[in-house]
Order: sequence, then C-alpha cells, then structure tokens
Amino acid sequence: MKAMKNISVKIPPKAALALTLFIIGIIYLGNLPVNYDFDGTVFSQYLRYAVLKNDLVLSAQPQHPLYIPVNYLLYKTLNTVTGYSALEYFHLQLFSLCFGLLTLWVAYKFIREITKHGLFPLMGIALIAFLYGTWYYAVEAEVHMAGLFFIAAGMYLLFFKPGDPDTWGRTLGATLCFALAAAFHLANGLIAFGVLLIFLLEKKPFGKILRFFFIYGAMVAGVLALLALTSRQDPLAHYKSQVLGNDTLAGQKISYWTGFSLKSLWESIQSVIHGILPSTPPGLSVLAHVIFLAMAVVIILAAVNAGKNGTRKTAYRLGCWMLPYFIFFTFWDHRNTEFKLNVILPFMILFVVSLASFTRVRDGVKTGLSGLLIVSVFLLNYYFFLRPANDIRTNHNYLVAEAIGKATPPNAVIVIGGCGTELSKHNTIYIPYFALRETFKLDWMLGKNLSLDDIANRVKQEEAKGKPVYVFSEILHESKTLDRLFKNHNLQSTDYFAFLAGLNLHEKIPLVDGYYLKKTISPTASPVSR
Repeated sequence: MKAMKNISVKIPPKAALALTLFIIGIIYLGNLPVNYDFDGTVFSQYLRYAVLKNDLVLSAQPQHPLYIPVNYLLYKTLNTVTGYSALEYFHLQLFSLCFGLLTLWVAYKFIREITKHGLFPLMGIALIAFLYGTWYYAVEAEVHMAGLFFIAAGMYLLFFKPGDPDTWGRTLGATLCFALAAAFHLANGLIAFGVLLIFLLEKKPFGKILRFFFIYGAMVAGVLALLALTSRQDPLAHYKSQVLGNDTLAGQKISYWTGFSLKSLWESIQSVIHGILPSTPPGLSVLAHVIFLAMAVVIILAAVNAGKNGTRKTAYRLGCWMLPYFIFFTFWDHRNTEFKLNVILPFMILFVVSLASFTRVRDGVKTGLSGLLIVSVFLLNYYFFLRPANDIRTNHNYLVAEAIGKATPPNAVIVIGGCGTELSKHNTIYIPYFALRETFKLDWMLGKNLSLDDIANRVKQEEAKGKPVYVFSEILHESKTLDRLFKNHNLQSTDYFAFLAGLNLHEKIPLVDGYYLKKTISPTASPVSR
C-alpha cells in the first residue's frame, strides 16, 4: 500500500500542453455556433465570390488585405488536393479556430517563461480559452484571431523569449509577425506604439530602434503597395471614408470617433469586461465586473510587490502592449469588444502571472481558486453564449433568409430596407449568402444618389429581364426600418408610399414570424407572366 501511495504519474510538459490544447480544440470544434455573425457572413460572401470567379485579386479588402486572399488560396489548395468544398463560413470558422489554438500556445509560452510554474501555464491558457471574447472570436468567421496570434508571437520573440533579443533573426521574426498582424487587420499596426514605448523605457540605442521600425515599415508598406496596385477598389478613398465617417456604401455620415468623456472611458472599460462574460443577462454582466475588479486587485498587489521579485519589467511590457489599443479604441468604436482582444490577452497573462507570484499563498489555494474561476467562466459562457448559439432556431435572421430561399425562384430579386433594425441589417448579407438571392437595398441605393423613380425603373428593368421582384414586409408599412430610411435620406412618407403604389404589389407570400413578401407585377406584363 505504501508503495502504491508513492507512485505518481508525471506527464511531460509538452504532452500536457498538447493534451490541453487538444481538449480545448475539441470543445471549440464541437460547439461552432450557427448564430452566424454579421461580419463573418460578409467575409464568407467575399470568399464565395472570389472562389466562384476564380479571382484572387477580387477578394482583397483595404482594411484587412491578407485575410480573404490567404483563405482563398487555402480553400482553393484544399479543393484541388482533396476535393474540399466546405461552406465558406465553416471554412473561416476553422481558420479562426486554428489561430485561436496557436494564440493559446503562445500564451502558454509567455506564462511558462515568466512564472516557471508547472501548472499555472496550463490553467492560464484554459482560463483564456473560455473567456467570452477569446472563445467567440476563436469559433467565428472573423478576422481577428490571426492578427492576435501574430501580435502575441511578435511580442514573445522580441521581449520574452530567453536569449539575446537583439539578434537579426529575432528582429526579423518579430517585425514579420507584426507586419502580418497589420496585414490581417490594419488596426494591429497599433502595436508599433507599444513596442516604441518599451524601447524608450528600456533606453534602447537609437540605431536599434531605427533598424526595427525601418524593417517593419518596409514590410507594411510593401503589403499596402501591393494592395494599391492590384485592388479594384480605391484603398485611399476607403481609408478616408473610415476616418472622416462617411459610409462608402450608403453615403451616410457614420462617425466611429467618440469624444473623450468619463462615460466613453467607462464604456471602453466595459467592453474589456464583457470579454470575460457576455453582457446579458444583467446579472452576468455584474459578475463579470466583480471578476474583473478582483483580477485588477491581484495585478495591482503583485505590481506593488514587483520590485521585490523582479517582475516589474514583465508588468510594464505587457502594459505597453495593452495601452495603445485601449487608448485608441476608447476614441474609436469604443464599445466593441473585438478591438479589445489585444487588451484582454495581455491583461489575462498579467493576471495569471501575478497570481502565481504570491509566494505567501499556498500553491494549493492558488490552484483551487484558478480551477474554480476556469470552471465558472466555462459553464457560464457555455450556458449563456454557446448553447443558444448552437441552436439554429434561435437565429431569427437566418430563418427569415431560409424562408425567402424556399419561397422564391433562384433568379428572384428581393427589395429590402437595409437599415433600422437588426433583421433589416442582416438581410443585406443573409439573403445573398444563405438564400442565394439578389437584393435591392434601398438604404444603399438612395445613398448612391438614386431617386425613388430611379429605383422604380431599376425594378422594371429586372422584370423586363424575366426576373421576379419581391418587396420585403418590413418596408411595406410603418416600421423602424422606414423611420431610419426616411431619416437617413430625408424622404417624405407620401413620396415613399407613392413609390410603393407604383410597384403594383400583388400576391402576399408568408415567410416566418409574421414576415412576408409581396410580388411586384409590371402593368405591362401579360396575363401569362402573372
């Protein structure tokens, strides 16, 4: 019996890491949401169009130049080699999942190098994996996980990997990672300010600073130059419209800038907090605030003691990683959690290593608290986020698009509002992607200076081509969609309803949840065509 008590099974660190990532990967893969993200559906439509047209250049987007081209090449290669023909949305989810796991692997290396504690790196990546923000973007058809991985990898190479950080190999590796991050999403270029701040705090020689930024600048400029030379869009016009707040599609004045105030600062902090747990229901949001406050206290207490255990450099380096993202995205689209991933990841790494640094607290207590936190975050995010997201019946927008696909012929054109409600917004991409139907988006068309008469003529042109045209119920009567449409384009209700009357609407076609279509019939159409 005594001999059996002394038997202990030790799993090698690499095997333990592989097993942990495998389990997380299985959980991710087994819970890919079908409550399809709006932006993810846009990306999927871009990818589908590029694949169908067999056109790599067509897929480039100014704000994230590499994301769709890389996925286009990956999709085409897999298709050629294996016959792979997955739904584009699913393909992009798998792409996010792979980079999500790679990001966790780099986070493990961070924590292991800082703490030298056998169990905390594994527990740390488990906690990070099941945060709402990390989990959501690791299973969605979104652009952010690849950029987050390259930022984390670059920071590790430059500042945390053991050995001489000033070698040419380390410098080139880090700059390449940062350049790739910016190429996946230009906002990732903000890491340059964090790196510069660290260099200045550590009094790096000017020559080394210049060398780093020359290489980094040349790499990013090369990507942007290639985009400008090959793109069929105008990247400069796109960037200008984003900065000045003029929507390139609808022609509306939509500003993403927020003037500084205590309210915007608090809302920016909340977007980080909601990266821990979803913001709804309210009780869950309160719990997320409590957890975040507790983590902040742990970090502050560890920082106070940092001079005694030599971890001050770790704290300010991770802080410099977070700072440019938090500052910029407090002034730009400040409520959006997706732009706070480069705050959430270093914050969580800092929390884990701070907790591990408390030598006066027994390891068993720290492990127990960490385990309780991991299980709580996992169960709450699963119950309130993943479980409903895995039920297609909760995706109201998809059900409407599916019903339209079943109720109309393949060559149909659907006239929608395109603004005002979540459904109207989602219709702009759900109907083309999931119903495979062409849409006339009134908000976009009016934003391109087309009049109601112009739009009526476009409808007649489609009918003349033999295409049936249907009008969606949200724009057939007073609604939030029409209120927004009138406000966006200074429309008078009398003019609008006269426009509808001129479309000669007949044949009401029920969809789901009380929504319906009405078919337009040209007054010149023959009885047979009706």
